[in-house]
Amino acid sequence: MPELNYSEWKTRFRNELESFPGKSIMMFFSGGKDSSVVLHFLQQAAREFGFTFETHGALFPHHVYTPEDRGTLERYWNGRGVIIEWHAIPETDERLAQAMAEGTSACLVCNTAKKRVLMEKISARGIDLNSLVVVLSYSLWDLVSACVEHIVGAVFADRQAAAAVHYKSVEERFHETSQRFYPLLRMANGFTVFKPLIYYNDQEILNVIDREKIPLLSSTCNFKTIRPKRNFSQYYERQGLRFDYQEIFTFARNVLKIPDADFFERMDRGHYLRKVL
Repeated sequence: MPELNYSEWKTRFRNELESFPGKSIMMFFSGGKDSSVVLHFLQQAAREFGFTFETHGALFPHHVYTPEDRGTLERYWNGRGVIIEWHAIPETDERLAQAMAEGTSACLVCNTAKKRVLMEKISARGIDLNSLVVVLSYSLWDLVSACVEHIVGAVFADRQAAAAVHYKSVEERFHETSQRFYPLLRMANGFTVFKPLIYYNDQEILNVIDREKIPLLSSTCNFKTIRPKRNFSQYYERQGLRFDYQEIFTFARNVLKIPDADFFERMDRGHYLRKVL
C-alpha cells in the first residue's frame, strides 16, 4: 500500500470526485481520526474539482464533546475555512447507561439518535435527494472488524444464548456490514453514499494525522470498551497487522456471500436509512 496522501487518494476516487460539482454534499464529522482525514482530503478536492460541501457534527455523547475540545477543533478548521455545523442531540448520557442495563447496545442508541437529527436536518432543508451525497468515514479496519464480528457473533454463535447487547437480527446486521464494502452506492430512490476511506489501514490514517498535525478530540467515550471493533482494533494494533482491501472483499464475497452493490442500491430508501446505513 502506497503512502496515504491527497494525491494518491484523489487518483483513486477521481471518477467520484468529478461527479460532485452541483450536488449537495454533506460530510458527517465526529472529530476522530477517520473523519478528520476525510475532511482534510475533501476540502482539497472541493477546491480542485469545483464543488462545495457542508460539515455536520452531532454532539453526542455529551461527555465526549467538551467545550475545550470543541474550541480546539473549531479554531483549527475555521482557520482552514471549514465551518462545522454542530447539532444538539436530545438524549442524555444517562440514557446510554440505561440502555446497557436493559441489554441494548449503547452504540445503537447513540447512532440512532445522531442519525435521526441529521436526517431531520436534511429533510428540513428540502434538499433534492437525487442530488444528495452523504460522506461517511468507515476505514478498512472497520470492514475487517465487521467481518470478524459477523463470524463470531452470527456464524459461530449459539443462537439459543443471545448476547446481552444483541440488538439487531442476524440479517439486519449482515446487511449493515455488507454495504460498507462499497465505496459508492447510488440509491435508486434517492441519495448517494460515499465512503472514501475504506481502502486504508489505521496506520496510514494516523500517519496523515501526524504529518498534517490535525487536532482530534481528546476525550473518549465511556462506552467505547463495549464496542467489538474497539477490542478488535487493539489486537490489530498490538500485532502490527495491516490488511488489503481486495483480499478482505474477496473473502467477504466468497465466504460470507455479501450481496452485490445493486442489492443495496435497489433497496427501499426508508429501510436503508433505518436498518442498514
